[in-house]
Amino acid sequence: MNVSSKENLSNKVDCLVCGSEIRYLNYSTDFKCYYCGLEEKEAHFCCMEGHYVCDTCHTNDALKLIESVSVATDSGSPFLIAERLMKHPSVHMHGPEHHALVPAVLVAAYQNYMGYENESTISEAIKRGKKIPGGYCGLYGACGGGIGVGIAVSILLDATPLTPQPRSHANWATSCALSSIADAGGARCCKKSVRVALKEGVIYLSNLFGLSWGDEIDFSVKCNYGTYNRECDKNCEYNDN
Repeated sequence: MNVSSKENLSNKVDCLVCGSEIRYLNYSTDFKCYYCGLEEKEAHFCCMEGHYVCDTCHTNDALKLIESVSVATDSGSPFLIAERLMKHPSVHMHGPEHHALVPAVLVAAYQNYMGYENESTISEAIKRGKKIPGGYCGLYGACGGGIGVGIAVSILLDATPLTPQPRSHANWATSCALSSIADAGGARCCKKSVRVALKEGVIYLSNLFGLSWGDEIDFSVKCNYGTYNRECDKNCEYNDN
């Protein structure tokens, strides 16, 4: 986990096969994953050289890391856990691993803050989050990081489609996170979306349960990913340039 220098971020960007720029399509087409050979129907992206890597091959190592760290940590700050995870080489600059990261660290930090452990809820958070495909923010109008907040609230409240109030809270939490992510503007940036989503998640849960949790967390961070993010929003509140 001791991976923090900028040079260690250089392997987090663009195509995982050749390093060329990823292009997003406004129409779907069929691709075959370069690594596992899985034929993906209706995919929306590949690199400039035509390479396609499926979400499973993109995220496998990262998901294992997210689960092991979230289960082992004793931190009550999802911000701190997330920042440590995002520095690791297996967590790329952008990618659907962030959709599982948000609910996992939010659930883990909440449980640590409240003084109890439940590994199964962290595993469930990752299982749900990893189902959200890459590119969801622009293609479907719902950032996977924001949805991750709703996943966390759903798990913590034992929500199902048949539980009126817990279901509403899960949707309200997602709505708050998505609204703030939209207000933050800019092109896709998984790092910014994670940070915005986690802040909204902590605020929502703090208000829901009458906790001082949000008052005890330092949400400030200076981002060092701008060098490696071609679409970096220089007006981002986390920008350190």
